[in-house]
Amino acid sequence: MKILTGYILKEFVKIFMLTLSAFVSLYLIIDVFEHLDTMIEHNVRFADSLRFFLYKAPFIFYQVSPVAVLMATLLSLGIFAKYNEIVAALSGGISLLRLCIPFFACALVISGLNFVLNESIIPLANKKVMAIMQTMEGKDTRATFAQNSIWFRDNAGIYSIDYIEPQNGIMHGLTIYKMSDDFNIVKRVDVREAKWIDGKWLATGVRSLNFHGNKLLGTSTAETDIIPIAEKPEDISDAGRLAEEMNFMELTDYIDKLEKGGYAAARYVVDLHSKISFPLVSVIMVMMGIPFALRNRRRGGMAFGAGMSIIIGFSYWVVSAINISLGYNGIIPPFLAAWLTNLVFAAFGALMLTYVRQ
Repeated sequence: MKILTGYILKEFVKIFMLTLSAFVSLYLIIDVFEHLDTMIEHNVRFADSLRFFLYKAPFIFYQVSPVAVLMATLLSLGIFAKYNEIVAALSGGISLLRLCIPFFACALVISGLNFVLNESIIPLANKKVMAIMQTMEGKDTRATFAQNSIWFRDNAGIYSIDYIEPQNGIMHGLTIYKMSDDFNIVKRVDVREAKWIDGKWLATGVRSLNFHGNKLLGTSTAETDIIPIAEKPEDISDAGRLAEEMNFMELTDYIDKLEKGGYAAARYVVDLHSKISFPLVSVIMVMMGIPFALRNRRRGGMAFGAGMSIIIGFSYWVVSAINISLGYNGIIPPFLAAWLTNLVFAAFGALMLTYVRQ
């Protein structure tokens, strides 16, 4: 039995590595052509370009490994079926469950690896990717925001910031909107730059506009002024963070901070659950792949394995994207948004395994 298990593991790992390499290479090639014009336009150095794609590699592995697991399961079982090795094993008294254990063991190892990557390497690598992207787009690489601007609010108003340098305590392109009780703008303050000095924000290049309804009442300017924002530079920079740039505990703390501040955090709660649910997709892909391969032994082969991998993988992606979108918009609970696709596909795979004929 040890010989058979070793043989299955060897074939599975070999096909998984080949398939994974192909998927990662294809992903990177597409990504290169997608960013090539921007790199040329902004004269991005070759070393920076290389680092950009190297930093993306862990996240690409995380994304494509479940499909590689599925294809490895289908192709390796297809090879075994082609040479009647499955029939021989079953005829020799080896149960179907025992035959499938090596596949599930590999999937669990890959799921564990994905969880570790997503907790340690991927958040740091994604931050590096964003910094290089800002360079390619001609933005200041010292900024730590994830989008083109940061938005946040407090009791005094709503704030928009082009970008912030938290390590230097400087905000660039700050706009403050003060609202009336019926949510009309009563005052707008434009600030060229604000610097955190002695626990206060000292603004330079200040212009204030006062409104009544839709009518502009007057404007005023000042070279310097104190902006009454209580948040520290690091607190403001956190407002622009992406879930992909945080590990599980960091995202948990961030959600807690948003909820205490009265912000909607549904999107981040969905992403929090996804940090656990997505790594387990590799196990579910094995549950889906084994019955398909065993029920179609005569058609087992490269074309069948690749075709079924594309169909199952695409189906999972579509259903998952719909559920995630529903969760982001608060239509279904975040837990359900992150886990429903896994539950549906796992149930379907388990049902198919039950009805597989020896």
